Amino acid sequence: MMRRPPRSTQGVSSAASDVYKRQLYGLSSSPDGLQLLAATDKGFIYRVRTADFSKMLLSETHTKEVLHAIYAVGNKDSERFLTSSADGSLRLWDANDYSAVTRCAILTPGNPLVSLFTEEVILSGWSDGKIRTFRTDNGDPLWNIDNAHKGGVSALDLSHNNKFLVSGGVAGEVRVWEIKTKDLVTHLKEHTAKVTNVHIFADDTFALSCAKDCCILCWDLKNERRVTAHTQRMGGINSIAVCGDERVYLSTGQERKITFWDLRQSTATKIINTSPIANEDDELQSVALPLDNKYFATGGTLGIVRVWDMATQKVIGEAKAHSGVITCVTFSPDGKQIVSTGTDGMTMIWNL
Repeated sequence: MMRRPPRSTQGVSSAASDVYKRQLYGLSSSPDGLQLLAATDKGFIYRVRTADFSKMLLSETHTKEVLHAIYAVGNKDSERFLTSSADGSLRLWDANDYSAVTRCAILTPGNPLVSLFTEEVILSGWSDGKIRTFRTDNGDPLWNIDNAHKGGVSALDLSHNNKFLVSGGVAGEVRVWEIKTKDLVTHLKEHTAKVTNVHIFADDTFALSCAKDCCILCWDLKNERRVTAHTQRMGGINSIAVCGDERVYLSTGQERKITFWDLRQSTATKIINTSPIANEDDELQSVALPLDNKYFATGGTLGIVRVWDMATQKVIGEAKAHSGVITCVTFSPDGKQIVSTGTDGMTMIWNL
């Protein structure tokens, strides 16, 4: 649970206010009867004065699985990160005091599977197949792309020039959308199963996608064609992390291995076990690299966050606090912290 210092409720848009109407789940009185602690079904804990029933928000948390976390796109100084949850909400957190500064939610059924944000806009892919956007400062809805992917939008990335999006779907499609017009520009269909990650290269000309069909494909977006393909020996791909040179990348998945790839070579350059402990394997759900690429972090079914040395591929630190599967790990822009999320509804921040 993300705890925060006492402060009045903020960052809930008028459109989301109905979503955050709360039912009381727990109530406790102070010994002198002057204050109450009130817990709600939406994950909020308030301190309430019995004299006038004024309230102050003490802490909050997602109430279901936290599926994804990411720091601001294109901002190396960002101290805010965004989480997506199966409780149907997005929360933008300030890593300085662990407070939620913006909350986004909708009234219709569905939950965000993936998200990203800039200083102005939050972009998210939802289980109902829509791409939804919100204002970063207050969570107000902006615009939608309806029917972006049948079955759900499972992967999303924003171009470096902020002119287009690349999305991946549960049915295996990779699609390119122009942001100004919201029009579909390109439809790429070679994956035969859920797309789990997409990554746009710095030149905005090429993109990488991985899926549960064991394949990692590199796309020429300008010419709308696949240029390279890597195939894992067995099992789907859960996550990829691309190095700064955009030639080498790591993948993890159902094979329960960490695989190193070079886009200039047709086969994997190295494959290592997901755990340093003999006879222990971990199906990793996420792998992440900091900007300097000195380390990489992993998290998976064992609920353990591990930090590895990129040069030696050895574990240099690990910790366990999640009681369920880790769904995502991501580095802060300065590389000094890791955020991990899990099916236990927890968001953890780790200092390196």
